[in-house]
Amino acid sequence: MAKDNSSHFPQPDQVLNHAEVIVSEQDVDNAISKLAEQINSQHYSAPLQIFCIMNGGLYFAGQLLRLLTIPVTVNYLHATRYGDKTQGQELQWLVKPKAEDIHNQPIMLLDDIFDEGITLEAIAKECEAFKPSSLQCAVLVDKNHQRKPESGFKPEFVGLSVPDRYIFGCGMDYKGLWRNLPAIYAI
Repeated sequence: MAKDNSSHFPQPDQVLNHAEVIVSEQDVDNAISKLAEQINSQHYSAPLQIFCIMNGGLYFAGQLLRLLTIPVTVNYLHATRYGDKTQGQELQWLVKPKAEDIHNQPIMLLDDIFDEGITLEAIAKECEAFKPSSLQCAVLVDKNHQRKPESGFKPEFVGLSVPDRYIFGCGMDYKGLWRNLPAIYAI
């Protein structure tokens, strides 16, 4: 199990004093608008079934959904490797997708970040077992590093690329807090 290095970070009430804005609110909004344009230009065989991956994907999903002009249904699922920790652990399912919501449907998973990709890839595999007509992933942020899945798995839609730092805001958290910030911060 990975060691939790959260003691090296400032306390939650002081974290903003030690953080740096690495992506402004305007740049986040622009990236989400571009993603919406890309998704709107896709041709799906039926209304797109969107699954927001909780809790991180909630901010991104809320911002993106208002810009989509194609017919969609919205659902959610919840799997985590982090909880309120700063380092990933074993995948835990809190709400699994249902076969009837996925089978023979175009599916899109929305998440906040593609970091090491372990969680998103596991969720995608779970959804693929229900045989959707198509499966795509959209993430707000892709973190630049070489620790991606060896399988080559990656999201089809990526809004922003960020350096390999501990980041929060726009759905990503610091010890369970600050998901609500409209810009992306790093410490």
